[in-house]
Amino acid sequence: MFYATIVYIMPQLYNSLHGNGSMRFILSFFLIFIFACTAAHSSKSNKAFFSLKIKGLSVGTLSFLGTHENSNYKISGELKSGGIFKFINKQRYKATVTGTSANNNFKPVIYNELRNKKGKKSSAKLAYKNGIPQIREYDPPRQIKEGSVNPNTQGGTVDPLTALYVTLRDNYSLKPCQLELEVFDGKRKSQVRLFPELKKRGDLIMCIGEYKRVAGFSKKDMDEKIRFPFNIFYQKTNEHTYYVKKLVIETVYGTAILTRKAR
Repeated sequence: MFYATIVYIMPQLYNSLHGNGSMRFILSFFLIFIFACTAAHSSKSNKAFFSLKIKGLSVGTLSFLGTHENSNYKISGELKSGGIFKFINKQRYKATVTGTSANNNFKPVIYNELRNKKGKKSSAKLAYKNGIPQIREYDPPRQIKEGSVNPNTQGGTVDPLTALYVTLRDNYSLKPCQLELEVFDGKRKSQVRLFPELKKRGDLIMCIGEYKRVAGFSKKDMDEKIRFPFNIFYQKTNEHTYYVKKLVIETVYGTAILTRKAR
């Protein structure tokens, strides 16, 4: 999941960093994530670059570009290993998605992802019909077994990249700490939530959230950890605009920090 990872950077970054595909979430959260859509008949873009550290060590970078034209959106994103990890555990995840947004609801239409983990490549493509994801490509093929998620039951879910973008882009909402997304990457289902409780931390505003593994994960993953709490910090730039400064999430490897950088 391109959210989780860490989201909304975290659903797939999580899986990749955890050795099971989280790389797609952090970039399905974390994480991966935002809350308000742009006004109708307008064109707007959001571009951001983040560094990722775990236990103080630089492990990768996340970047995305999202554009809105009237009610349509298009996002491209990339998550890749960095620091010493690019030599010992080289990974790269790229994804694109197009869809529509209205009344704070994002509805993907076509989602594509490519992953390269130590030279092993994989890909996935989801097309959405009436809000239900259809698997057009999943290479290597997903194994259907007990506990597998049926895509036909996943109506209303979003892809990992949409989740990540919705979580991490500039927020124009009157209520920044309100978000709930169901995320499906073609194999696994997860959930990203922000709770409606805004707290001040110095000159920043903090929202409390959670990434949750729901279904399609291995028994080992579910036994290891299901819930991943996180905090997202905003800088308020004007009356109703919030700029993401960093995201802090607890992983099985320790505290991970996603920090926005100038480019």
